[in-house]
Amino acid sequence: MGNPLDEIKAIQTEMQAERRPKRQHPEGWEPGVSWNGNEGTITTTGMPAENAPDWATVLKVWGLDPEHFDVVEPVLFNVWGDTLGVLNRQWKGKVVRKAASMGSDVQEIIDEIKKHRFVRPEVTDNGTAMVVAISDLQLGKGENGGSAKIVERFLAGINEVESRWKELRKAGRPLSKLVVVGLGDIIESCDGHYDMQAFQTDLDRREQVTVARRLITKALTQWSKFAPEMLVACIPGNHGENRKGGKAFTTFGDNDDVAVFEQVAEILAANEEAYGHVKFVIPKNDLTVTIDVYGTIVALAHGHQARRGGGNAIGKIENWWARQALGMAPVSDATLLLTGHYHHLALAQHGARTHIQAPSLDGGSQWYREVAGVDAPSGILTLAVNENGWDDLKVMPCRID
Repeated sequence: MGNPLDEIKAIQTEMQAERRPKRQHPEGWEPGVSWNGNEGTITTTGMPAENAPDWATVLKVWGLDPEHFDVVEPVLFNVWGDTLGVLNRQWKGKVVRKAASMGSDVQEIIDEIKKHRFVRPEVTDNGTAMVVAISDLQLGKGENGGSAKIVERFLAGINEVESRWKELRKAGRPLSKLVVVGLGDIIESCDGHYDMQAFQTDLDRREQVTVARRLITKALTQWSKFAPEMLVACIPGNHGENRKGGKAFTTFGDNDDVAVFEQVAEILAANEEAYGHVKFVIPKNDLTVTIDVYGTIVALAHGHQARRGGGNAIGKIENWWARQALGMAPVSDATLLLTGHYHHLALAQHGARTHIQAPSLDGGSQWYREVAGVDAPSGILTLAVNENGWDDLKVMPCRID
């Protein structure tokens, strides 16, 4: 008679083996989609049909829109085990993007930017700044109209910011400076941030930077026509990072979200006569920036570095900001903190300090909608800042037809 402990272990091992799912497909025929950046392979589960499956349905099962993807030859067929079985037939085919869905026409987008024209209103000089926050454009993101719609919203926002300046001046606000802040995630990048990103982007990285540079240049040159002074500051976000294997691997400063502002600064610097009143604050290797706006210290952070505690966006930022104060970091001097990253408007006051979370201009996220059930409205955050703090907060809706 064997050892009782060994007998019990043997029984447990046998029970676990019975519970373990049986493999329903041979090796090399695992159901799913593989993708190499340009094309891929789609493999069905076991199916009862004698003929090839409806590939449009199969594409939908694996989260691919048949309007944008297609299955092409060669299509392989496999049968294993009992050839009379009803669920042991599989098909494998090459999946590619359809030519019409390979991405937005970059030249059309650039031409649309070029056609945008403005008229300069009369201004006077006083001691209040209007702050404009450009956050989470994620140019290249293909969802809900993709980059073309992001560009349309931004161009509409350029006009709305100008209208807001006029509106505040008409209301008696003594505006004398425009402060433009880039809060990160200006581009979408192409890979390494979330599942399916490589399938959904409609501009490659160079195209994303090109469109972003032209948009920001268009906005700053227009706004410089009515603002007596302009200060432009930016910080890096997570989508602008130079990533490998899903992780940033160079430096904090090696980031397209700040590089694009650096490029725009060089463009404007070439015309000192027209743009000498436009100044830039661009960090070298920092994730945060603090600026003095008529006596109010304003801190900028994307928000992706706030990872501990809180349970939600506001709580995480509050906990991160408190720890920055504990470490006597520069952002602890600020009474106003502006962040992006979370794609929705939120505001919290902590004693004498205020945190404002800016909305985004991207087209929304199906994944977030599936999880949360809602999408946040797009827009550009604006507010007035002077020695007494902040006021006149308004989100420009960036309305398009």
